[in-house]
Amino acid sequence: MRYPKTLFARTGLTIAMAMLLVLIFSGGVIFYYILGPVARQAADDLAALMVLSSKTWVELPPQTRPDFEDELRTQHGLALTHADTPLAALVVKSPFMHFLESALSHRLGSAVSVLQDPAESDRLWVDIPIAGQTLRIGFSHHRIRARPPVAVLLLILGVSIITLLTSLLLVRRLTRPLARLARETSRFGRGERPDPLPEEGPEELALLARNFNQMTGEVQQLLTNRTTLLGGISHDLRTPIARLQLALELISTENDPKLLEGMRHDLEEMNHLIARTLELARGMEGKDRDRVTIDLGELISELVASHQQQSERIEWSNPAPCILQTNPVALSRVLTNLLENAISYGEGKPVKVALECGAERVTVIVTDHGPGIPEDQLEAVFQPFYRLEGSRSKSTGGSGLGLAIVRQLCDIYGWRVRLQLRSEGGLMACLTIPKRCC
Repeated sequence: MRYPKTLFARTGLTIAMAMLLVLIFSGGVIFYYILGPVARQAADDLAALMVLSSKTWVELPPQTRPDFEDELRTQHGLALTHADTPLAALVVKSPFMHFLESALSHRLGSAVSVLQDPAESDRLWVDIPIAGQTLRIGFSHHRIRARPPVAVLLLILGVSIITLLTSLLLVRRLTRPLARLARETSRFGRGERPDPLPEEGPEELALLARNFNQMTGEVQQLLTNRTTLLGGISHDLRTPIARLQLALELISTENDPKLLEGMRHDLEEMNHLIARTLELARGMEGKDRDRVTIDLGELISELVASHQQQSERIEWSNPAPCILQTNPVALSRVLTNLLENAISYGEGKPVKVALECGAERVTVIVTDHGPGIPEDQLEAVFQPFYRLEGSRSKSTGGSGLGLAIVRQLCDIYGWRVRLQLRSEGGLMACLTIPKRCC
C-alpha cells in the first residue's frame, strides 16, 4: 500500500482510520448494551403473544375460531392456520429472528425455526406444536417497523462524517502554514529572499513562524555584513597598499628612513585591520564558548591596568568579588573594545568604569566625557565598518569593527549591550550579563 506523501493527506487518512475504529467500537457498544436488550425483549413479547394465541385458539370452540383469527390478524398482524405443507427454514436471519427463535424454543421446550414460504416472500412463519397438532403463525416483515439498529448506525455514521469533515478542515487550517513554510524554506534554500510568514494561529505555529522570520532576517543581515566586511577590507587596504607601492618606487632611488618607517606603519596598520577582521569573523562563528568560573572584578582590574598607559585617568574602584560563569576570552574582547572606544573618543577626559553585581544579572558601565553619538545613530554604529566620520582616515576614527565585534559576541552569548547619551555630555556603554545563561 502506498501512503500519501503530503502532511494533509496523511493526517486525513489517519483521522479517517481513527473514525472508522470509533464507529465500529461505538456500534458494538450500542448494540450490546442498548439494541440487543431491546430487540431481545421485543422478540420475547412476540413469542409470548404467539404461544398465547395458539393456546387460546386450541381452547376455543370451533365455531368461534374464525372470529378469533380475524381479530388476531386485524389487531396484531398475525395469521394463524394449520401447518399442512412443510416450509424451508429462513437462511439469512437478522439478530431479531435469532432472538425470536430462542424465545419460542424456551417457551415451548423444543427447537423452533422461523420459516419462509416461497410463494409469500413478505411473510414469515413459525410452526408451534400444541395439543397434538401443529399450528402455523405468520407475521409480515412490515410488522417489525422499528429499526433501531439502522437508526443508530445512521446516526453514528452521520456524526462520524461531520466529525471527519470538521477534523479535515481543522487539519487543513493547521497544515496550510506548514505548507507555506515549506515553500518559503525552498525559496530561501535557492538563495531567494523569502516573504515574512504571518505570526498567527496556534502558539506552536506562531512561534515557528516567528523563529523562521528571525532566522531569515539574521541570515540576511549576516550576508549583508559579509558584503560590507569584504568591501570595507578592500577599501581600507587599498590606501596602505598604494603607499607601499609608492614607497617601493622611491626607495629604489633614495634610502630614506622616513619611507621605511612609513612602510612599517602601513604594514602594522594592515596587520591590525586583518586582526580585527579575523576577530569579527571568529565572533560570527561563535567559537570558544567554554565557560569557567571567574571573578569579574579581577578581570576588569587587569584590563584597566593594561590600559593605564593610554589613559592614566581611568576611574575604577575594585568592588567586592563578583563571581559568575562565563567565557573570559569573549568577555575580555567585549570589555576591551568598549574601554578602547571610551579612551579614543573621550578627548583625554577621565573614563569611568563601574560594576553592578546583582543576584540575577551583572552590569558593567563604561562612561566617557567625549562628544557622544547622535541619538539616531546609536544602533547604526554596531554595523561593521560604520563610522560617524566618512573619510575613513585613521586620524579621525578607527576601522569601524570594534562595536560590531561587541554586538556579535553579545548576541552569541546572550548578553546585552546598549549605548546611552548622558545628559551632562558623553556616552555611557552598558553591558548586561544574565547570570542564569552564563
